[in-house]
Amino acid sequence: MECPYCQKELVEGYIYGDRYSLKWLPADKKLFLGFARGAEVLPHVENSFRLKVRAYKCYECRKMIINLEK
Repeated sequence: MECPYCQKELVEGYIYGDRYSLKWLPADKKLFLGFARGAEVLPHVENSFRLKVRAYKCYECRKMIINLEK
């Protein structure tokens, strides 16, 4: 999938919620004992316990596209 802002390749991953903050983890990495170890913490969002949403991230312009389909 291509970024609509800069036309670079998007990386598929998931946004996970836990007790403290939202985190984005690439799709090729797995949760470890239920935790998103090595994930990128997303700023300004708190208390999203047990959320999981597919999201595509552009490393170039740092934008995310969130896919709300089931």
